[in-house]
Amino acid sequence: MPRTSEASARVTARTAIAVSDVRKTFLLRHTHSLKESLVAKVRGRTISSTFDALSGVDFAIDAGESVALLGFNGSGKSTLLKLISGVLRPDDGTIRTRGRIAGLIEVGAGFHPDLSGRENIYLNAAILGMTREEIDARFDDIVAFSEIEKFIDTEVKHYSSGMFLRLAFSVAIHTEVDILLVDEILSVGDEPFQKKCLARIRELHAAGKTLVVVSHDLDMVSRLCDRGILLREGKVVFDGDAEEAVEQMRGNAPRFVDVGRTHPFAEQIAWAVDSGVLPDVEVGANREFRPQVPVDRATLAEAVERFDVVGTDERLATAAESDPSVVVDRAEIAAVLHRLAGEPSVGAKAPTFADVADDHPHLTAIRWLATTGIAVGWGEGRTREFRPDAPVTRESVAVFLHRYADVTADR
Repeated sequence: MPRTSEASARVTARTAIAVSDVRKTFLLRHTHSLKESLVAKVRGRTISSTFDALSGVDFAIDAGESVALLGFNGSGKSTLLKLISGVLRPDDGTIRTRGRIAGLIEVGAGFHPDLSGRENIYLNAAILGMTREEIDARFDDIVAFSEIEKFIDTEVKHYSSGMFLRLAFSVAIHTEVDILLVDEILSVGDEPFQKKCLARIRELHAAGKTLVVVSHDLDMVSRLCDRGILLREGKVVFDGDAEEAVEQMRGNAPRFVDVGRTHPFAEQIAWAVDSGVLPDVEVGANREFRPQVPVDRATLAEAVERFDVVGTDERLATAAESDPSVVVDRAEIAAVLHRLAGEPSVGAKAPTFADVADDHPHLTAIRWLATTGIAVGWGEGRTREFRPDAPVTRESVAVFLHRYADVTADR
């Protein structure tokens, strides 16, 4: 299920990156000289405009997570990565990080073209926070990983983009890094080096390092990252499983942004919406089902009334009229469905539950619900539990009514 709560409410001792209500606006100039500006002003033309790259972005990333920032061109993902790295500052909101950050945000960033590869290793590593002693100790490993030993004393202005990448990546991954930021640059290197880079990134992640990746290679993202944050026009529209985020990008997204294709009750939820039992909610360009929202008596009464196979329940309607905001629990919905089925009896072999007393007012209804398979509870034998006081959610209503329809289809 997507995470939509504010980052400030989710920050814990394990949080590595906290982005709270971040906004970033850029000024776009439509003229390139003072003369052009004066001519445009005289003619009444606009000489500049603003572009909201990010608008109220909220999320938190825990230490050790591997997260992909996804979105089409112009969605704000690279801007967000630069804000996290400290290259840019937000106009509003806050970004907090814990630990040392190494960013592979742009090929050759932090390199001086007139310095040799050797000199740039020391320069770039120092920018990333390494001491002279640390650089000396790891210099040979950095050069060996980059595979450009022959050119290490050549000025980097003579390097190809691939050579730039090799050296920049090698320096970054040999830093004592807590957070690694990667922006698209893996697409610059040749295939063998890409595989080598990905293997090294996986090693860092396995060692507990936090990973944030921006990439259009959706297959790579699915394999590398566990979580995906999808941006659209500077706003977070999905935050959850990486594979589901990729499906959103490819246009194969689930019907509801908060119910993925792997959701155990996706079929029942879709049925509840299609049959009109429970309406979904339109949120911007997305639709949400809100499966874990508790259901009150008024909502349940409406759902039962919309369910043509069932009809209405007078006791529920009366209770909904007198106490509409009371949240329905599992025992009450068992009683409702039992009455709608005509209050059938249950045999002596009907299951019992350790947390439902023999004098419980809805004992028969609960046992009937378990007998039919509509709600079987948890556990086995006398240790079984029904959890009668647990609140009923929208997801539960969809599941219960869907199973009820199957049970009573032939009556």
